[in-house]
Amino acid sequence: MAPPRGSTGAVAAALLFFGLCWCNQCAGQEKGAPVFGTTVVIPSGLRGLVYYLRPGEGWLPDFSRLKPVGAIYTTSLNVPPQDFSLGFPGITNRFEWFAIDYTGRFWIGTNGEYQFSLTSDDGARLYIDERTLIDLDGQHPPETQFARIKLNCGIHHIRVSYFQGPRFQVALLLTVSGGGKKWRVFNTEEFKPPPNPEDWTCGGSPVAFDPHRRLLSDVVSRQTPSWESDATAALDAHPRPQDLTVRAAAFSFWQSPEGSQTSIVVAVPGIGLDGRLDRATMLRHVSVALLALVKAADGHIVDKYGRMTPYEIPDADYPRLRAGDAVFSHPVHLGPGRYTLEAAVIDLEAHRTGTVETVADSPLQRTGIGLSSLVLVDHVEPVTGNADAADPLIFEGKRVVPHLAPTVDAAARPLIYFVVYPESSAEAKPAIPVEFLHAGALVAARTQDLPPPDASGAVPMFIAPATEGGDNELKITVTQGAHSATGSLQYRVATTEATPATGSRPRGL
Repeated sequence: MAPPRGSTGAVAAALLFFGLCWCNQCAGQEKGAPVFGTTVVIPSGLRGLVYYLRPGEGWLPDFSRLKPVGAIYTTSLNVPPQDFSLGFPGITNRFEWFAIDYTGRFWIGTNGEYQFSLTSDDGARLYIDERTLIDLDGQHPPETQFARIKLNCGIHHIRVSYFQGPRFQVALLLTVSGGGKKWRVFNTEEFKPPPNPEDWTCGGSPVAFDPHRRLLSDVVSRQTPSWESDATAALDAHPRPQDLTVRAAAFSFWQSPEGSQTSIVVAVPGIGLDGRLDRATMLRHVSVALLALVKAADGHIVDKYGRMTPYEIPDADYPRLRAGDAVFSHPVHLGPGRYTLEAAVIDLEAHRTGTVETVADSPLQRTGIGLSSLVLVDHVEPVTGNADAADPLIFEGKRVVPHLAPTVDAAARPLIYFVVYPESSAEAKPAIPVEFLHAGALVAARTQDLPPPDASGAVPMFIAPATEGGDNELKITVTQGAHSATGSLQYRVATTEATPATGSRPRGL
């Protein structure tokens, strides 16, 4: 077969994508970091928003009325009484009249009574599951307070609000006893859930992956919002409305005999959404409602995901919104088999509706090494709020946003994301043979060793592929001893001429 036109550029570009990069877990605190935390994101830790206070304030503020000046992360609050005059490098040099509001989640593996102690200088409060457990508010020298609480196994929310008044002494120390252990500094690394959500059990009974996810029966038993009724009607209609372009996909990740963890993704081109302009504020109001149903082969609903998302966008930024996509993702655990994903999206400002239907496969577990779906990435963004611990599109405090459009712009220099699951008990070293094809012809191939897995035993990875104009395909095979797994991704680069990638995306985003 004759090489495709522009194949020389394709080969040169393809060689660039073999610079594989992996996303190992953050290694904890930075050397020399301030005692209250670090600017390095710790996904399983506590996130503290830092605020300025007016001199003379003697109580914890109403954080909803303040704007944070930065964020820090830590796995523990271990600041015994001491001098503090360093400030927060990279955020602020403030060492008095500031406040930090820490939030996070922790896992309890055994039902029982736990005791917490909090020491602070100045004021602080400890909340467990939104209940005030310890209140040490006000200006004072180091004080300690104890409290007991019964906790059932599963995910719980923790919040510690703290403020520092006048210089120079500070203290913030949180300790815990219980779970069969004596007093020690509370550390989120100790209270992490098992790596695989299917192993989240208590007394032999499974624990919900996401404590905030409502069961389907809970959803339908409540009053249904009007937009949800309209979306349901759209999915029941024959023919279904197609006033909006809607795309959907299902990406399968870790697998077990009970099924696989899957991310369902729905995207709407921004150019199809109308934004109502408020001329008084020069803000565009865009409201998008989504209803997604996952159905088994017999037609019954196994998962339901709905949300209504309002946006307020400065009019100057509106063209940028219309140039991209509104992307929604939702993790779900599916038993082995083939499912149908149905979704309806409503533009509530323009009263337009679009629908889509696609297949969602949940593969059977393979023996040995495993490989997730290959995901073409639109962009990677920071996670805001409490992320679902079971979402496979989240790593290191960042969210992978898939690209579902049929073509990709070469200037975007896309990434491809996937996760490898080595067999931990195997002696053989895993490797990754990778092939790049352009217009159906193999133009580059290489085999590379797999880097070490993260704490969960998985290896999240990115590839910066070639962006030769036209049809491209990436084939990845992961091997370990006699076992292997293979995946492929086809994508089309919308260019008028060959435009090979001339650089690489940042490693270890």
